Amino acid sequence: MACSTTAISGRLGKAVVDDALVLRLTQWSINPTAGESAWADSDSAGYTNRKTARLDCTGSIEGKFDTGTPVYTQFVAGDAVQLVLWQDATLYWAFPCVIITGFNFSFNQDSQEVVGWSADFGADGIFYRPGQVGAPSETLPT
Repeated sequence: MACSTTAISGRLGKAVVDDALVLRLTQWSINPTAGESAWADSDSAGYTNRKTARLDCTGSIEGKFDTGTPVYTQFVAGDAVQLVLWQDATLYWAFPCVIITGFNFSFNQDSQEVVGWSADFGADGIFYRPGQVGAPSETLPT
């Protein structure tokens, strides 16, 4: 039996904000959605017609705090930043502009766990999925 090599893991995921690599990243997630306009009319024979309306994408990024690069300067609620989310060294989601909608900093004295943070964002305008025609060319910083 051959090993499965077609599955993708999150091991190679990266996030870049305004050309700066986010350190100690633990996960990112996105939720692309399409709005719709639904209606019925005299030609629909009692069925609902639908048409794609606005496209949108929201998401979140999480990590552990790194004293060398304090992320609360990268993720300020209300700021507009450029965001690139990398699946691996070649595949990425490009957001020319996102609005940081929230930032959470978790500090637990009781368990003394490593300090974590999360940031939420919403796309401001167009965004590009991996390989999409017209997507900006990006290079993963080291």
